[in-house]
Amino acid sequence: MSDFVEKVSSKNVLYTNMPLDLEIQEKGIQGIYKSILYEYDFNSNLAKIGMPIFKGAYLKIFQGTNLKVRAYSSRAVYLFKSKVYSSGKEENIRYLIINIPETIVRIQRRQHARIPVSEEGTFYLKEEQENSKSEENVQPTKYRFITKDFSAGGLAMVTSKKLDIGQKITINLSLKNEIKLEDMESEVVRFIEKTTSGEYIYGIKFLNLTREKEEELVRFVFKLERESYKKI
Repeated sequence: MSDFVEKVSSKNVLYTNMPLDLEIQEKGIQGIYKSILYEYDFNSNLAKIGMPIFKGAYLKIFQGTNLKVRAYSSRAVYLFKSKVYSSGKEENIRYLIINIPETIVRIQRRQHARIPVSEEGTFYLKEEQENSKSEENVQPTKYRFITKDFSAGGLAMVTSKKLDIGQKITINLSLKNEIKLEDMESEVVRFIEKTTSGEYIYGIKFLNLTREKEEELVRFVFKLERESYKKI
C-alpha cells in the first residue's frame, strides 16, 4: 500500500459531517462503530459526535470510555485516541462529547487503494440510455459484470460486452450489502486483458463523485483492508 504517514493539526483537517469509526475495547461493547462529527470546538478541543447505533438501538457508552477514532476524508484517513467526556440528547438525536488532540496522524494515499472483491453488478451504455429517452418504448440494454477489484475511485470489471476506451457507462452495484452504487456514471479507462473464457477485463473510473460518496467508499475500502489484515 502506497501511503504517506504524517502528523497534522486536527483543526486544519477535521470538519463538520466527517464520517468516523469508533473502536472500543470496553468489555460488553467491544467493537468498531460508525459515527459522525457534528461539531468541533477548536478552543476547548472538544467535539460533539453521533452516538453509535447497534442493532437498531443507541449503544450505551459511558463517561471515561476510551476510544480509537478514525476520521475519513476522500483522500486520507485520520487516526487519534480519545475519551468520552459526556453524552447528551437534542430532540431525538443522542451524541457524545469527546476530546480531540491538537495533533493527529494522517494516512495520505498516493492513490486509491484497490481491494480484491467479487460482486455481480449491471451497467448500461450511457449513449444507449440517452437515445432511449428520445424514443418511445425503447429500453437500453442491461449488461452484467463481475467485479475483480474495487477502490474508492473505480473498479476492475469482467464482462462479456466489448467496450471501447473512453466509453461512458452507468453502473449499478451492491457491495457486501453495505455500499450501493445506483446509476453511477463511469468511464472505461483501460483494457486489462481477455480471460481464457473470452470475457473482457476493463479498468473503470467513477465520474462526478460527490465528496460524501467518495468518503463513504474510502471508509468501506479501509474496512475491507482491516478485515483482510486480520486473516493474515
